[in-house]
Amino acid sequence: MTDDEFERWIAAYIARQASDAIPGPDNDPQFWAVDTFFRLNDEDPALCWKAILEILGRKPGDKVLGVLAAGPLEDLVGCHGPAFIDRIDAEARRNPDFRSLLGGVWQASTPEVWQRVLRARGRAW
Repeated sequence: MTDDEFERWIAAYIARQASDAIPGPDNDPQFWAVDTFFRLNDEDPALCWKAILEILGRKPGDKVLGVLAAGPLEDLVGCHGPAFIDRIDAEARRNPDFRSLLGGVWQASTPEVWQRVLRARGRAW
């Protein structure tokens, strides 16, 4: 993915998730940006990670952040938690906005990874 394609994807994702329109592939010209996260979670999870951090850094508002946490970040943790937990932990220690974003992730991955997610977001249960 080129830098221009990445930028277009991020902008479209934020616009799609900020919209009040009912999402769906048949009635939403920006739905491709959501679908791209699903595809890349399997094909290139590192690019998903980069996109999550980029979207978070743009401070798009609570509506977008809620969907980002419960969608792409939760999928990344669920599918690739063992490979990404060190990055997740380091980012949470460094970035309070990311730590807050982790609060929107529901239990996913292995018990060991999930315990580290809870600690990273400040709640070990």
